[in-house]
Amino acid sequence: MLLRTLQNSPKKLIPVAMALGMIGLSFLLIGIAWPTLSHGYTHVGNASSDFIHGLFFGISIALEFGGFVLAAMAAAAAAKKP
Repeated sequence: MLLRTLQNSPKKLIPVAMALGMIGLSFLLIGIAWPTLSHGYTHVGNASSDFIHGLFFGISIALEFGGFVLAAMAAAAAAKKP
């Protein structure tokens, strides 16, 4: 429902796409820093630490891709309008 309302106004879609990109980059930074900064939390085991490390990377990739798709939709909608 949110995407339907955003598709009608491409000017509102661009800030949402940029916000998704910035949140994705934040998750990427956390994922990169996780093995270095998580020594206190890895007493459970390496498998759980690797899972969280991969989870942060996966979330960042999904958010970055979502932001790219929304930005492409906004560009296509802006190109259609005369």
